[in-house]
Amino acid sequence: MTNETRTELSVIVPVYSRNGYLAEMLERLFLAGIRLNAGKKVELVIIDDASPLQAQTAAAADEAGRWADVVYHRNSSNLGYLRSANKGLTLASGKRLLLCNSDTRLVPGALARMEAAMDSDPGIGMVGPVSNGAFGSVMQCAAAFPSELLSFGTEELARFDNFGLELSGRALPPVPASWLMGFCTLLRREVLENTGLLDEGFGFGYLEEVDYGIRARRAGWTLAIIPDAFVFHGGLRKGGQVAGRNSGSQTGRTFPLRTLVRILKGYYYLKKKYGKQVIGIPQDLPGTEARGF
Repeated sequence: MTNETRTELSVIVPVYSRNGYLAEMLERLFLAGIRLNAGKKVELVIIDDASPLQAQTAAAADEAGRWADVVYHRNSSNLGYLRSANKGLTLASGKRLLLCNSDTRLVPGALARMEAAMDSDPGIGMVGPVSNGAFGSVMQCAAAFPSELLSFGTEELARFDNFGLELSGRALPPVPASWLMGFCTLLRREVLENTGLLDEGFGFGYLEEVDYGIRARRAGWTLAIIPDAFVFHGGLRKGGQVAGRNSGSQTGRTFPLRTLVRILKGYYYLKKKYGKQVIGIPQDLPGTEARGF
C-alpha cells in the first residue's frame, strides 16, 4: 500500500474485557470518545486479547462499524498489552496512528489539538495529551481536572468533556518532551517505519514508552506534549481501589501490587538496555540530555 492510498488515521486499541464493567468502559469511554472526535471516518483497529467476554467485545466492534472502518482481530491466547499493541500497529494502514488504552476517553477537541500540533511541524513525530490519570508524570497531568468519575452516565461524562472543551479552546503551544506516557499517543507512520514496533522485552508493559521515546528521538524525531488536549484515563473510582486519583489505568487502580511488580521488571529491562543512568529519566529535554539521552 502506497502512502497516497493509505487512510489518514488509524486508531489502535488493545482490549481485554473480563467483566461487564470493562466491556461497558470500552463502549461508553473509549469508543464514544473516539466517535466524538472523529469528524471523518477513521480506521479503528480493535485487538481483542482473548477476552473472556468475546461476544460483547465483538458486538462493540460491530456497532462501531456504523461510523468507522473497523479491523477486528482476536488473539488465540492472552498475549498482553505490548504484543496486542504491536499486532494492531502491524494491521493498521493509516498515515497517522493513534494508540490508546481501552480505559481512556478522548474529550471533544482532543484529537484535533494533537493533529494540529503535528501539522504545525513536520519534525514532530509523536504527541501525547494531558490527563487526570498520568501516574507520576507532572508534564502530562492536567491542572485542576474534575473529581473522580462516579458513573458512565451522560452528566458525569459531560464534566470531563466540558473541562476538555474549555482546555482545547486555549490554543496552548506544544511542549517538547523526551518520552510520552503510553495511555494515548499519536505518531506518524514514518516514526513506526524508522523506529520499529514496541520492544516486547518489556513483557506485559510499563516503561516501554520510555524506551520508545529514546529510540524515536535517536531516529531524529521530536516528541511533544499537547497541553490543550485532554484525555480522561482510568475508569471509575470504585470501592477497594487503594491507588490515588492520579494513578491512571484500571490495572494500577485495582491491582497496585501487580502493577508495581511489572514496573520494577520494566525498570530492570530498561537498565539492561541503557545502563543505570536511565533509571528515573525525566520527561523534560534538558533533564534527559543531562543523562546522556
